[in-house]
Amino acid sequence: MFALSFVASALTAASVVYAQTSTTAPAPTQWNITVGGNTTTNGSLVFQPEEVTARIGDTVYFNFTQGNHSVMQSTFSEPCVWIDNTEAYNGFTSGFRDAGNGTAISGYSLPITSNDTIWFFDWNTCAIGGVGGINVNESSTATLAGFVRNAKRLNGTTTSSSASSSATASSGSSGTSTGSGASSQSSTASSGAERTVVAGGVAVIPLILAALAL
Repeated sequence: MFALSFVASALTAASVVYAQTSTTAPAPTQWNITVGGNTTTNGSLVFQPEEVTARIGDTVYFNFTQGNHSVMQSTFSEPCVWIDNTEAYNGFTSGFRDAGNGTAISGYSLPITSNDTIWFFDWNTCAIGGVGGINVNESSTATLAGFVRNAKRLNGTTTSSSASSSATASSGSSGTSTGSGASSQSSTASSGAERTVVAGGVAVIPLILAALAL
């Protein structure tokens, strides 16, 4: 009887140790960001929330509910410049999504494949702070508040004085997500009423921003 009791106690202890040491990976999470603050003065309304923290394997879902907006990947130093395939990185872009007044709602899913910070912006409202971030290290110098300040300070342009822009609004691009360490483009100012869509370095369509007014 003693032997049986001892064996039972040992098995129970082993089960407790196993339960304490074995871990199960958390299920992937979908983080939802609403895109649609239909505003011409307050860019902080465009992405709600402006910042999320996601794990590898999670998905960030941008839900376009109102107005004409986009979500495009950029860098901390040049918030309103899309990281396109002219660089070592192929930044993601949703293209323009015109949801109207909630009549044409659509979504864009971004799978998270690294823990790096991902900066993003809306083409039409970046100059007034229509930006956001994923996995932002708020204890560093590259904070979301600093990213917003950069966007407003540059007024939707890059640090270059050149007149052309390599940013694009073509839909369907879904390149690999990159972090804040990505080198920024040597492309240029995107101010002015007319912007040019570029695919592989060749201009293919002029965009008249006035026609895309919110």
